[in-house]
Amino acid sequence: MFYIEQIESIMSIKDLFRDKTRDIFHKKLTEINVDCSLSKRGVDEEKLFNPWHRASLGIITINSKSPIKYINIIKHFGGKNDPKRWWFYFAVPSKTSQHKEDYIEVKSLRKKSFPVIGNVKSIYWKSNKNGKILADKFKQDIDINSLTKKLGNLKVQSLHENFSGYSIELEFNRSPIPLISAPNISINQEQWITLNKIAKLCIDQ
Repeated sequence: MFYIEQIESIMSIKDLFRDKTRDIFHKKLTEINVDCSLSKRGVDEEKLFNPWHRASLGIITINSKSPIKYINIIKHFGGKNDPKRWWFYFAVPSKTSQHKEDYIEVKSLRKKSFPVIGNVKSIYWKSNKNGKILADKFKQDIDINSLTKKLGNLKVQSLHENFSGYSIELEFNRSPIPLISAPNISINQEQWITLNKIAKLCIDQ
């Protein structure tokens, strides 16, 4: 009995210091009525954009009808002069070209009124040659520009190796509280609809 209590105590201490970013985002999604669930750890989907020097915090599976099928949350632990970072990868399965020369990339560039701490004043969209049409669609869409202005930078890529489809990468803004590097996670129903709109534009192009 004593050993069981010790094990439970160790597990509870581990849970206290565990990064709960995935849990927080899952809760945010359920609050806006997105049917989703926390997948067991170690599934293949955790490999999406997960190089050796970063770590997946786990998968959120989307159970509702959505072009986005799951979300992989990746963390860079950082160091003394290297801040922690978190990326949310929204996986959009689709048939894509197997040729590297057809690779598509589009990303947002946010112009602030003052570097680092200023408000975002405007959004620019940068792309490679294959992503120009998609970038133009993003540029003309008020909801998509509002999304990246409020939540954080977006990056869309076509994938063709271990995963066929598209990835929508979102790096949430940092917490507004000084000395806290954690992402300022927030999402509403309209923003979730907009993420699905981005996914649909990728598939339909």
